[in-house]
Amino acid sequence: MANCLDDRRFLGLALAVALAGACATPAATPKGPLLLHPVPPVAKGYSLVQGAIVYAGSGVTISARPWDYRLVAQELARSGEPNPFGASEEATGRFLFIRVRLENRSARTLVFNPLRATLVQEGETPIIPVENGDLVAFAGEDIVAAEALARTFRRLSFDLTATVPAGGTLERYLVFRAPDGGPKKLLELRLDDLWLGPTAFDLRFPFELFPGK
Repeated sequence: MANCLDDRRFLGLALAVALAGACATPAATPKGPLLLHPVPPVAKGYSLVQGAIVYAGSGVTISARPWDYRLVAQELARSGEPNPFGASEEATGRFLFIRVRLENRSARTLVFNPLRATLVQEGETPIIPVENGDLVAFAGEDIVAAEALARTFRRLSFDLTATVPAGGTLERYLVFRAPDGGPKKLLELRLDDLWLGPTAFDLRFPFELFPGK
């Protein structure tokens, strides 16, 4: 238990440092849009299925599928909803989208805290998911516009702790700011706060960056 608490304190400190750095200096912008491609997993319980990395464990199936930012922009354009990621496809390309599907096949409740998810590059500060409050700034002082952006973001994306009842399924995006630099970087999506009933577990999904255009 002590080691678990130490790990949580360390991660909390790392995230605080990352947030402080983001506030102190403008976020670096990659030279062009980037996409994530799945890397065939080798860990037990994981497989690559039609472009998604899938973990199948006792009572749960959890998949992480990289999603093209252009498809996100097109989906929002068709729906007529405001785009919380920017006013154009180019603006949406500043983000990386991973569609996470939580399938609970057990008789217990599955709980996922997206605030404990990170996208990790070796030797770099972990990238934390974008939150609703990070994006409503696009609306400026227009409260009505800010609320519309918030509704759209919450419909599409994991933001607060998600609960999946027994036999249920939930599927949404985890959204990250694209890292600085070019393609061919290896990243790992880490989900560090999943609970099935009283049992905690964490998952790892490997990806590689490629040019988006």
